[in-house]
Amino acid sequence: MSTRALFGNYKLRPPFPRLQPSLDSVTDLAPGDLDPRRWGTTAIHRCSVCDRPMEHVGLQQMWISLRVATDVLPLLVNACSSACVAALPSGAHDYIPTPHKGVRVDQPPSDWG
Repeated sequence: MSTRALFGNYKLRPPFPRLQPSLDSVTDLAPGDLDPRRWGTTAIHRCSVCDRPMEHVGLQQMWISLRVATDVLPLLVNACSSACVAALPSGAHDYIPTPHKGVRVDQPPSDWG
């Protein structure tokens, strides 16, 4: 895997894809709303944070950059509530410090200037 190609990479800072606004209920989704090219998945069954089923709760998708072994990876979080979003850890050092919805967000300066 080339970490330079990842969203938010510290060398190039490519922008994160824009995530859709939070939904009141997963049942609000139309059949094409979980198109993998748009949402990154074909189905969302459980909360990424608390592991509860996502049947009757709101869907909140957020990006977060976390250290995994020696690399920092952009992770897509599918949270069931604002409380689960608030429970997420801080982003990796020199990356976006909080969960976000993507696109052009303030990032620390890149190493290549």
